[in-house]
Amino acid sequence: MAISQMQELSLLLPKDLLDDVLSYLQNLQSVEIQNLQTKETWQGAFEQELVWNPDKSFSEHLQTLTRRQEKLANMIERLQAFVPKKKLLESLKEAPLETTFVSLEEAGQARDEEALLANIQQQFQSLTRAEEVKERAQSDVAELEKWASLAVTPSALKHFKYLRAFVGSIPSSENNQLNARLRDYPNLEVQEIFTSTTESGILVLCKAETAKEMQAFLTELGFKPFEYPFEELPSERLTSLKETIKEQETVISSTQTQLAASSKELQQLKLQLDYILNLTSRQESKGDLASTQNLVALEGWIEQEQIEDLKMGLAQQFGGIVLLQIHEMEAANRQRVPTKLKNNALIEPFELVTEMYSLPKYEDKDPTPVVSVFYFIFFGMMAADIGYGLLLFGGTTWALKTLYVKPSLAKNLRFFRILGIGVALWGVIYGSFFGFKLPFALIDTSTDVITILIISVVIGFVTVMTGLFLSGKKNIRMKDYAAAYNSGFAWMLILIGLALLAAGRLFPTLAMVGFIGEWLAIVNAVGIVLVSIISARSLKGLGPALFNLYNISSYVGDLVSFTRLMALGLAGASIGSAFNLIVSLFPPFARFSIGIVLFFALHGINMFLSFLSGYVHGARLIFVEFFGKFYDGGGKAFKPLKPAEKYVRYKK
Repeated sequence: MAISQMQELSLLLPKDLLDDVLSYLQNLQSVEIQNLQTKETWQGAFEQELVWNPDKSFSEHLQTLTRRQEKLANMIERLQAFVPKKKLLESLKEAPLETTFVSLEEAGQARDEEALLANIQQQFQSLTRAEEVKERAQSDVAELEKWASLAVTPSALKHFKYLRAFVGSIPSSENNQLNARLRDYPNLEVQEIFTSTTESGILVLCKAETAKEMQAFLTELGFKPFEYPFEELPSERLTSLKETIKEQETVISSTQTQLAASSKELQQLKLQLDYILNLTSRQESKGDLASTQNLVALEGWIEQEQIEDLKMGLAQQFGGIVLLQIHEMEAANRQRVPTKLKNNALIEPFELVTEMYSLPKYEDKDPTPVVSVFYFIFFGMMAADIGYGLLLFGGTTWALKTLYVKPSLAKNLRFFRILGIGVALWGVIYGSFFGFKLPFALIDTSTDVITILIISVVIGFVTVMTGLFLSGKKNIRMKDYAAAYNSGFAWMLILIGLALLAAGRLFPTLAMVGFIGEWLAIVNAVGIVLVSIISARSLKGLGPALFNLYNISSYVGDLVSFTRLMALGLAGASIGSAFNLIVSLFPPFARFSIGIVLFFALHGINMFLSFLSGYVHGARLIFVEFFGKFYDGGGKAFKPLKPAEKYVRYKK
């Protein structure tokens, strides 16, 4: 049960070295900076303005960095849409950007960020302009195509002295009644330019003296003038517009090709964003410091084993200019200490389960080693199958060896790789391989249901007893001996006594064992009452004692809850066997064609559901039936100042 030992440190440094020291600490990745404004020992100094934030323009600088982040992130997102995407498997196999922290810092400072952004932005602006011009031209073409046969422009018709011309459209009507009314109108020349289901385009010529009368008549028909201010004919303008569309398509294609070839620029943007994220983290940390005119104070937490590295690094980097002081851990401060779990390679992946519930406090014990044993058993028993386990183990091993994954995902893969072994081992016990029964099964899921039920309850009994033992041990460490007995050891003895009593009743030859168990349970039940009264120093302790004894029902419920180990394991095995039966009913040809596909598809579904059930219900048994007996959690994670690693992986 390992929680890394922490030490509190203080750094006192010249103000002009602040950025260099923060950069060094970020590269070291082992110091969590405390907020001095929230510490009682510093609040008075801040209130009296004896100390202040080392950056007087802290908020402005932080806002500037945030805006730079947003610009870079937005440009990366836009550019990634054009750079050809690799297939999923190829992208996962692709090595991430790798560099050293120092190299990233030097390159970030030297890189002309504004010029890089401006160059790419210019290409996007060119693309946007070309698309807008093309869109307008296409819209004009769509409007003009129906007027292509018009042999004169509306502006040319305005020069007639004795005639008045009207060019436009009228709504279409049944049997062309509107056109008929136009043609029946006296002293009028009508030419139909186009017709559609909704409207008809017309050119109307009339004498100049009847123009007003004709205007009123056309308005009555719903006439809509053709707005065309150009001197060239519609057909000529259509040709020009189509040429414009082709030109803009060439510009769009060329610009898209340039953007698609901008993988180097995209890489530069990603490197720059990581650099800015690192700057932002350091800027945010300045809000936790205290400063005078010339000096800056920094306080934080560091792992005990990292102290010598810090001392040597500060000495090499800054000589004796930076003062380092390590403080003795006071009992009152232990509540503030962050938690970092430290376990071996087999146990470490199971920290995911503990973290999912809550980290232990610094002064508590890490339950992960015990959790790893029980969760390994639970998951394996609920998904028990040799084939499923081998696939889980092989798939996660292949992913870890072949793919480049982030540390958090790699931890999850190692977690499920270990669980794959548990699934395969329980598959050997049940003699199950993709739902097929093997001849060497230790327990038959079809006939030994009661045996599996008993095993499930026994595993539950051991889990609950372990939780009670850890509860008693925890309370002894806290010197609460009454709680250690009442909430831990007494219930262990009561449950053992009841188990012995049940064995004596079931097996007459163990009658003496049953007698011992009966008195063991009675004595400790009475002991809970007596200890509660003595610790309360009055009969008021009788009420809590009786309520404590009433919890016997909850322990029965806990044991019943563990029957899910049997239920889910049998369900998975039965479903797998049913799928095999379905495929076996196919004719020979279908069995070895579509049957093979169906076999893998159905078992893939069953495997997913089995793993999901094992993951969820395994966690539930740990959180409720195990952690509920002794574990409070409430720890604060150790969060050292470190690089962002959004796109970059740092070389050591």
